[in-house]
Amino acid sequence: MESLVGRRILVVGASSGLGRATAIECSRHGAEVVFSARRRDVLEAAVTDAGAGHAVVIDVLDPSSIERGVAEAVGVLGGLDGVIYTSGMSPMAPMAELTPNDWQAVFGVNTFGPNLVISTALPHLSEDAVVVTVSSDSSEQPRHSLVPYAASKRALEATMDGWRTEILGNRRFVTVILGPTMPTEFANSFTPEAFEAAIAHWQRQGLRTGIMQAEEVAHGLTACLAALYAAPTFGIESLLLRAPEPEMPNEYSTLEDSPT
Repeated sequence: MESLVGRRILVVGASSGLGRATAIECSRHGAEVVFSARRRDVLEAAVTDAGAGHAVVIDVLDPSSIERGVAEAVGVLGGLDGVIYTSGMSPMAPMAELTPNDWQAVFGVNTFGPNLVISTALPHLSEDAVVVTVSSDSSEQPRHSLVPYAASKRALEATMDGWRTEILGNRRFVTVILGPTMPTEFANSFTPEAFEAAIAHWQRQGLRTGIMQAEEVAHGLTACLAALYAAPTFGIESLLLRAPEPEMPNEYSTLEDSPT
């Protein structure tokens, strides 16, 4: 793997799942990493596991928190060579049952949040910086009871196209389209009843069931990031990551098995 030594990277969503795994992997390969999310105690535990890094609290639903957090990250690191945004959420319910607050929260975390983080970080990005956001393979085929998640991720993909259109030079904006990945806290708010009802619909939709492991995905993403830094004129615009489909389909029998 190419070196990440000395690269200054802000990871938003670093308290759990892929964000945590990626922040730890980047740190272990020599990057100076700010671990960011809402829960300071969980962030500090992740920094301890990584053996290096800094914990900075950012609530992506609060623009003032984004401003303070990015400023703190820049102050700690002295600038930014990379931003990796992995935060994502959704309630599990049919669209007819969603409230206005549900829609606002989903788009707030999945679409508005990453774009506010990027625009706030933009003046501090180095000339060969890499910005990564995580979308979902469900953006093209929404899962029953998770339609706002798919819609917000499709909107995120469009805005990443916009950043690539508007920001010229060697800064790269990478959209990672992610298949089901474990472990994750994505399903923590789902009720067993809603999950059980959704499974039948997912089977009817014929959705893929292969599941990736977050640590393996983090290793691959870190390798891609290092390759981008090693070749400033090389770009990856969209990267689809999915597990090979197993010979026998996985059955999501529990909430812990549910995909991101």
